[in-house]
Amino acid sequence: MKKQKLMKKVEWVYIRWGGIFSVQLIKFWTKIHRSTQYDIQLSRPIDKHEVTIIASNHQTLLDPPAVFSALSFSELKDISPVKFMTWHKYYNSIYKLPLYTTGCFPSHGNGLTGVDGAVYFAKNNYRSFIFPEGKRTDKNDRKKVYDGIVEVLKQQPEARLILVYIDWEKRLKIFSRPPLVIKFFDAPVHVDKTNSTSIMNAIYGSKK
Repeated sequence: MKKQKLMKKVEWVYIRWGGIFSVQLIKFWTKIHRSTQYDIQLSRPIDKHEVTIIASNHQTLLDPPAVFSALSFSELKDISPVKFMTWHKYYNSIYKLPLYTTGCFPSHGNGLTGVDGAVYFAKNNYRSFIFPEGKRTDKNDRKKVYDGIVEVLKQQPEARLILVYIDWEKRLKIFSRPPLVIKFFDAPVHVDKTNSTSIMNAIYGSKK
């Protein structure tokens, strides 16, 4: 039992600092290659002791670390570690180690996966991050929204729901620095947390 607790603590620390390092790395990269536009509209500071579920649209493979590049280092430490639900076929590939290191876990399979994994991590001092669309989607070509986020919220009705809108503007010239827009905000009161489409509508609606 003691060994199991120790291993969980080691994993927690490993994921926390692995995630923080990846965010700092992408933050440095975006300063060179992107014109960043950060907009943090949270009603109160992030509380590391509060069960927190985060949902976002999904455009690129860099989204997991990129979304948190909008936060200050102290905010990043408070929100870390974060666990990202990731497509199981992508997670169980040659990218498994870096994905694991940065907090990803598979959407399907044995053990802590999918909704059960997201609930477990949210209850055990991680923040659970979900891309409700389940795949990378162009902002002008929205796809079906899955109900994983709704199932998680049903099991954690007291959780704080934070929404993120991310937009990687396309590079039109080789040496241009197109905008990277990242917006954090609390789920509006009108959002129906039993409807995944309502949640995604709030995310996309925030870009206006």
